[in-house]
Amino acid sequence: MSIDKEKIAKNAKKFHDTGLKYDFVNEELMKLLGEEFITAPACSTLNLYNAYEGGLIQFILTVTKYAVSVNDTLPEDKKANPASLIKVAMLHQIGKAKMFVEQTSKWHRENKGEMFVFNEDLLSLTVAERSIYYAMQAGIKLTEDEVFAIFNYNSDFASRPLKTDGEKLAAVLRVATMIAVIESK
Repeated sequence: MSIDKEKIAKNAKKFHDTGLKYDFVNEELMKLLGEEFITAPACSTLNLYNAYEGGLIQFILTVTKYAVSVNDTLPEDKKANPASLIKVAMLHQIGKAKMFVEQTSKWHRENKGEMFVFNEDLLSLTVAERSIYYAMQAGIKLTEDEVFAIFNYNSDFASRPLKTDGEKLAAVLRVATMIAVIESK
């Protein structure tokens, strides 16, 4: 799958406008993320998800859509704060902005579906660590619960009581991410 330049631009505008509306995007963040963010894939290989130009923002927007939808279906006492949920959903994978570079090997592209490789010029950080780092570098304020959610959205919450806002945010984000992956297949 791929998306055209017009869709990439539309997605970038939606990310930016949503970020301004909910106060988690500023010019410093967009400058730090750069053009690489707008064109970044979400993953490196075709067997995963959104391994194409513009795939990262496309995936982030899809996760955010499902996070809001899932949250709306929950009982009131289990719902995450909607503004905080949108913030963590939109920021949780920005650490991938510069993570991948195009695979130059035709053989790897054609035989393994490896469209991108890891950018060896970057210090090795997890996506969550780099996402939070980018947000902090740009002066984006994150609550302790929001940091928890970004770090832990891949965790299994089946045995947890989901009493803290961070747990609620992370659990909803996990479900939304899985639904977005399923949609992309």
